[in-house]
Amino acid sequence: MSGIAGIYNLDGSPVKREHLGRMVDILAHRGPDGADIWCEGSVGLGHRMLWTTPESLLEKLPLVDRTGNLVMTADARIDNRDELISALSLHDRPAEKITDCELILAAYEKWGKQCPEKLIGDFAFAIWDQRNQVLFCARDHMGVKPFYYYHHPGKFFAFASEIKGLLCLEAVPRKINAAKVGIFLCQLSGFAELKPETFYQDILRLPPAHWMELSERGLECKSYWDLDAEAKKIQQVLKSDSDYVEAFRERFTEAIACRLRSIYPITSTLSGGLDSSSVSCVARNLLRQQNPEAELLTIYADCGVPSTDEKTYVNTVLAQGGFKHYIGQVSSPISSAQTVTPWLDQPVQMPTPAMLLTIVQSVHQQGARVILTGHDGDTIVSHGQDYPNELIELREWQHLKKIVDAGFGYTKDANDAADLEKKIKLELYKYFLPYLKELIKNFKIKKYIQACYGAFRNWSFSPRNMVGLLGKSIYQNLRWVKWRAHNSFINANFARQINLGQLLQAEVDYQFAYLPSEYLNHYRGITSGNLLEGTEQIDAISSALAIESRHPFLDKRLVELCLAAPAHLKFCNGFGRGVMRRAMKDILPEEVRRRGSKVDFYGFIVPGMETDERNLIDDFFLAKDSNLSQYLDTNALYQEYQDFSNSATRWLQRRRRARIIACAMFLSVWLRDLSNLGE
Repeated sequence: MSGIAGIYNLDGSPVKREHLGRMVDILAHRGPDGADIWCEGSVGLGHRMLWTTPESLLEKLPLVDRTGNLVMTADARIDNRDELISALSLHDRPAEKITDCELILAAYEKWGKQCPEKLIGDFAFAIWDQRNQVLFCARDHMGVKPFYYYHHPGKFFAFASEIKGLLCLEAVPRKINAAKVGIFLCQLSGFAELKPETFYQDILRLPPAHWMELSERGLECKSYWDLDAEAKKIQQVLKSDSDYVEAFRERFTEAIACRLRSIYPITSTLSGGLDSSSVSCVARNLLRQQNPEAELLTIYADCGVPSTDEKTYVNTVLAQGGFKHYIGQVSSPISSAQTVTPWLDQPVQMPTPAMLLTIVQSVHQQGARVILTGHDGDTIVSHGQDYPNELIELREWQHLKKIVDAGFGYTKDANDAADLEKKIKLELYKYFLPYLKELIKNFKIKKYIQACYGAFRNWSFSPRNMVGLLGKSIYQNLRWVKWRAHNSFINANFARQINLGQLLQAEVDYQFAYLPSEYLNHYRGITSGNLLEGTEQIDAISSALAIESRHPFLDKRLVELCLAAPAHLKFCNGFGRGVMRRAMKDILPEEVRRRGSKVDFYGFIVPGMETDERNLIDDFFLAKDSNLSQYLDTNALYQEYQDFSNSATRWLQRRRRARIIACAMFLSVWLRDLSNLGE
């Protein structure tokens, strides 16, 4: 992890060093090991250095090539170094003397715009091509390294690793993106479409797997990675389930091995879940191949709430040996937002930043700079929960019931056979109703009747119950969209000004669109805005303490394989992420490998809001934030808080109201922080 920044005055005026210096200075936390800037005429590049890999000790950035024609700044870790060194014929010195940025620059010299296609790793970089008078920028396949920019056509262009690196310039406006705020307040839970927009009207992100070329002629931005095509190539090669399981183990191990390059101790999150446990166990094995006495430092964030306690699973992993374990105590589910919001340059978009903050602080306290994560293994590997759609379409009634039955046998408790049968029916309804709604939506009446008959004959579903449940579901969906758009705690004038109802409907149509196959739904998840924004927030919180988070599940080679895997292997015998579970046999403890449950961290947030955070929330409502009132009906919001505080309120309602209150407080903290910047 490092920090990058740059300015290109498109009107030809010279870049002022003090402007570039201001950008580099505000990113100081990203690179405590050095800073430098390069300016020549209308272009300037800046860099903050963080040493993590052996090669990074040799880096000097911005880097000027031997001809003086190319200059680059980068935040990069390149993983296919040997392959590139061979392809670029860089044999004039030992490989360990060649830096990652030298590889990128040589790749640009040889392949031009195609160079990002040749790179594997995490990177964001900009190259000034003096001969062609163009600024070439690129971002890695999954957007692990951030890249934000502001463009005033024909006048001015600036980029930075963090939005604050742009906001420090007078030429960059601080206009809030009201539409983004409106959707944020609606708290949708589906896979959002990936868009370049941020919470600032005129500041954009370079999308993952895209390059951008800027000159006086204009700006061109294109994707360089076809994930679908790469997945289909794999499907042509791998034919059996065992092929995919073996390939997963190989690629997963390779992804972790690439992320072990470090001059500082390696750490890893260990929550007791399937993802972090798999990463930790494989990393431990790799370290012990190098040194049989090596121990991997693992970090657990302890919320102190029984419903979120996963230490039983953690201890099962630790019992294998080869770990040094550290437990960080999580203290404040809401007030942690006050700490991290200035780092994020936007409202917090996760249930709570407290656990991530605790992990990063723990890594910092241990004197490490790199942490491996299990970030979004759920999305990348896929639970395969849309595989039932395919079986329903194919009328494979008994097969679907069989795998749902198997899943309940492993992961759900039932008091008796009748109770189990009832739960299985409810699970089948969950998959079947969306399919019926899609048939009705497209007026496929014949297929609708055939489907109902098949469900009646094979699952003993009552046609009357199906019609009733379907009608209720459709009504609730319509009512839900209307309620979200005219939510009682959202300021009605604000909602009208941004046409929130229309914005929300478009979001819902995308996020919850019925897709007939697991492959399409899996692709939607991998390429979603949720995954990217989560990755960006992890980067911002980590980098604030000069920590680099590395995510093995976001390795492009592993992503391509996971998408390619057959649907029945993703949803295998009722288990989600079947290919991974099979690949981790004899690596993970069985209790973890076969674990089917996940923790709901609102079990931590709700009690915290009732006890430790109570004074903070009371002060929040007493303050009557004037910035917030233009977006929210503060009286209605206060009523939500009163209802939340009512001990008679049911858990699900308390959970919903906790989300509303947290969302409002996160927005308020960001607005206040923005005001402090001079808004």
